[in-house]
Amino acid sequence: MEKPNILRKSVVSFALVILSFATYSQNWIDVGLKGGYGLTMFYNQNIFEDQTYNHQLSGGYTFGGKFGFNMGEKHEITFDVMSSGFKQKFKFNVADSLSSANPEYNTEITNRTLDLMLMYRNNNEGRYFEIGPVLSIIRSAKQSDSFFNYSNADVKNHWEKNGYGLAMGFGAYMFGTENFGITFGARFSYMISDAISQVGQANNFPTGNTYSTYKASHPFSAMVVMELNYDLGYMAQASCSKRRKIILF
Repeated sequence: MEKPNILRKSVVSFALVILSFATYSQNWIDVGLKGGYGLTMFYNQNIFEDQTYNHQLSGGYTFGGKFGFNMGEKHEITFDVMSSGFKQKFKFNVADSLSSANPEYNTEITNRTLDLMLMYRNNNEGRYFEIGPVLSIIRSAKQSDSFFNYSNADVKNHWEKNGYGLAMGFGAYMFGTENFGITFGARFSYMISDAISQVGQANNFPTGNTYSTYKASHPFSAMVVMELNYDLGYMAQASCSKRRKIILF
């Protein structure tokens, strides 16, 4: 129960620090659509040190939307809701004691997640840098294995339902109009929490091999991202009261 409390406190502290900018800045809101594609990797120290297993280049994707709250020209908080796909392919060898052969097999793990991100973005002369926490919710997970001759087996219960991590990105404004813009950049995501559930640990997921000590597993992604932004409106204080309202562009 301690990990969710730590994550909750971190998110609240992060939001309070960034929102402090809002007390003295001109504020406006924007919305956007975004998508990306790139490399995904399943990092586990035991598998990396296992010479019978080799990681293969694997690709994943992400797409979704964002809601941004801008505090002046440089500071922005964005809340991203992303649907993401993760994949990791392995090649591995199994020794045949009868023939002394060492044939090669393939296994592949995939999952689909809903990623919720609270990001701080710093904008400077058409470029941006962003960083913030990620909550990742498993929606589905599959595994295929040529040695055991099965394909797309449901292994959702081998993954933790929720994971938390950190995302970081950078990019630049490419072109657009006064209220609409397109940016290109890169985003990196690393899940700090262990991705494997107790059921998965009991079944030595994903390799089936037993190692001398247990090591946590951390999905990682590095993606090229395109973002379409629209400035929806700005925050203004009504002349007859202290209440703020949104004035649409």
